Amino acid sequence: MTVSRAVPGSNAGRVESTGAREARRLTTTESSALELLAEVPERAGLCCDFDGTIAPMVLDPQAARALPGALAALHDIARELAVVAAISGRPAAFLADRLELESYRSLLRAIGLHGLEESFSDGTVRLRAGVSAWRPVIEAVSDQLRATLPSGVEVEDKAYGVTAHWRSIIASDTELESIAAQVTEVVRAVAAEHGLVPRPGKAMVELALPLGIDKGTVVTELCGGLERAAFLGDDAGDLFAFRALDELKVAPGLLTLKVAVGGAEVPQELVEAADLVLDGPRAAVGFLVALAARLHLS
Repeated sequence: MTVSRAVPGSNAGRVESTGAREARRLTTTESSALELLAEVPERAGLCCDFDGTIAPMVLDPQAARALPGALAALHDIARELAVVAAISGRPAAFLADRLELESYRSLLRAIGLHGLEESFSDGTVRLRAGVSAWRPVIEAVSDQLRATLPSGVEVEDKAYGVTAHWRSIIASDTELESIAAQVTEVVRAVAAEHGLVPRPGKAMVELALPLGIDKGTVVTELCGGLERAAFLGDDAGDLFAFRALDELKVAPGLLTLKVAVGGAEVPQELVEAADLVLDGPRAAVGFLVALAARLHLS
């Protein structure tokens, strides 16, 4: 099945508003995509990113929250589809908290650090094999970056990954481009020194472990063998998930849906690779709410 592309509207800036918006009617394109997943819910999987997808981008990473309606919709969908997961570069414990796993008690999965760990409703976190041995390296790299990067650039130690971001810096576009170039150069040098993998994102660069695990490998594990598989994302790391879906759909009878969530600094490559482009996190949540409602009617 081919899903026609939707054209996104304008974007409102580098950091998105968290204000509410009235519900809108789905476009024909969105309805077609929704039906793709609703046809065989017991054989369908849906995965999504968190920041920039169901939660607006904010200056303080710890202040990020899912938009109203997002959590109820995701948990409702998780009760109907074979697999539903949030896959993020955030630590899994952060995701479990923001997704309110303990309260909803659905089968929604919270998979953090691009697949290195998963958090559960009882508060436990399970690491992939070989991950814990990298903790001393991450500590050393975090200290090195804090001592080396330009003033104002924040270094976030994620236990098994490090992110350097300049989202909170207020400067001209030219100055921000210069900061981005400096940070990228330093991070790449540090990555090479310690055997880590640099991954660029929105106003940030992340250092990941060289274990061959990313959002794409997670999507393959979760959705391989299903009849429907979808991913919603907004960042460069989500390209791995899109490519995994392209590889999965080679299997006879498997239909896939790649959804790009538009916004400031969304990679053009992600938009071009998508089957459907939604106009920001609000539209993404609207799509999920509509899917949850459609599944309840089945």
